[in-house]
Parts: sequence; C-alpha cells; structure tokens
Amino acid sequence: MPLVEIGPRNARTDQSGLRFYTWQGVEYPSVTTIRRMAGLSFPLHQWAITQVVNRSVDHVSDLNRMLTSNDPLVTTAAKTWLRQAADEERDRAASLGKRVHKAVEDNLPLGQVDKDALPYIKHYKHWLATTGFKVLRSEAQVYNLSKGYAGSFDLLGEDKRKDIHIVDLKSGKNTYPEHALQATAYSLGEFVGRDDVVDVEATDLLRRVNSISLLHLTPTGWQWQHIDIDRYMVVAFNGLLAFAKWAYAHPKMDELLLDVTEGKAS
Repeated sequence: MPLVEIGPRNARTDQSGLRFYTWQGVEYPSVTTIRRMAGLSFPLHQWAITQVVNRSVDHVSDLNRMLTSNDPLVTTAAKTWLRQAADEERDRAASLGKRVHKAVEDNLPLGQVDKDALPYIKHYKHWLATTGFKVLRSEAQVYNLSKGYAGSFDLLGEDKRKDIHIVDLKSGKNTYPEHALQATAYSLGEFVGRDDVVDVEATDLLRRVNSISLLHLTPTGWQWQHIDIDRYMVVAFNGLLAFAKWAYAHPKMDELLLDVTEGKAS
C-alpha cells in the first residue's frame, strides 16, 4: 500500500494504519501493528458499535432528517456520519496521546506544552520527582529479527534500587491486558538500533531489563503499574505474533484451498 504517514525514522505507516520498521532493507511489523493485524479485539469492537448506536439515538432527529431526504448524496452522507462515530473519539485520544508522548520525548518545559496535554505532562514530571526514576533512553527502536517484529519503547530507565525498567506510557481512560503484551514484546527485543546501526550501550541496557510497567497518565494523576512477566505472557505474545502474521499473509480463503467440490440439491 502507498505511504501515507511518516512515523519514526526507518518506519512507514500504510494506508490502513499498519506500521512497519525497516532493518537492512527488510520490513518488520511494529508491536502495535501486530495487535491490529490479528484483528479488532472484542471489547474494542463492542465499543465501536456503541459509539454508532449512541450517535443514532442521541441525534435521532438529525438522522431522520437525513434519511427522509430524497437526495441520495444526503443519504450517503448519513452513512458516513454514522461510520465516523466509531473512529472520532479514538482519533481524538490518539492525537492527544501522540502529543503527550512527543512532549515527554523532547522533555519540553511546561510552558511549551499544548494546553490539553499540560495536565498529563505535569503528572509525568511529578512521577519522575516522586519515584526518582532516571530516564536513560526514550523512544528508542527495538528489533527482534528472529521473531520478526520491531517497535519503539517509550522509556528505558533506572529506579532508585538500580533496577532497569521498560516503561510504556498510556494516556487513555484505561489500560488493558494487551498493553502488558506490548511492553513484554519490547523487553524481548534482541537489540536497540537505528539506521541499520546497533546501539551497543542501549542494547546492553535492554538485556539488563528486569521489570516492565505501564505509566498511566490522566488529567488527574498518574499510576505506575508494574507487570509480572511470566512464561505465559511470553507464550501469549508469541501466539499473537504467529496468528497476526498468518492472518496478514492469508487475507482470502482462496489461498488456503486445495480443491473445491460443489453440489446443489434438485
């Protein structure tokens, strides 16, 4: 698919929103893309349906006015308007999340942070001051060529006890189990690098990681959620990765068929 968005260096995002990183001429799906390649999660699917239902009910008079129009263009616009309800809230949250992440990556002073992102960054800085967490790397690219994926972790750093952490920032309303798989995937990276050059120092830090966590930033505070990496978490991610790659490579049933026998009752 054509390139429609420029993401991190050495990465492209295609027309469907899937992101791929390139290492020595080979493309690898990003960690977040792997989840999308595997299909929409059931809770997210239900949430999207709810957005459309709410728009239909909450704006029933507007909808009726469009549907009773004799203009086919208005009817088409009504369908588009309903379809957009499934994406608008998600897109607003994604836009805010990108700006929060960018402010953290650039270590912006509060006076340079967008107004709506400002509470999140205030709480981020409070987390740093309260916990004494020392950021050693941010937004660094991780590759696992053996398993076939890549991604960018948010923070890699050291706590007061000298433990090395990967911390994934989240600024949505909630955190979810799939976020734990995402952080697990970063911890399983083989090396850190960019522009086909391995960052030896950062890779050494990655190999010393003994904790993964989510830093949930909200307008009212922060919560540092530590995750237990057990073998079942690793098995779950490996299974998700295998299914995502298989589903992406086989979008149509025709590719799986050896033969087809047909019949029709008289």
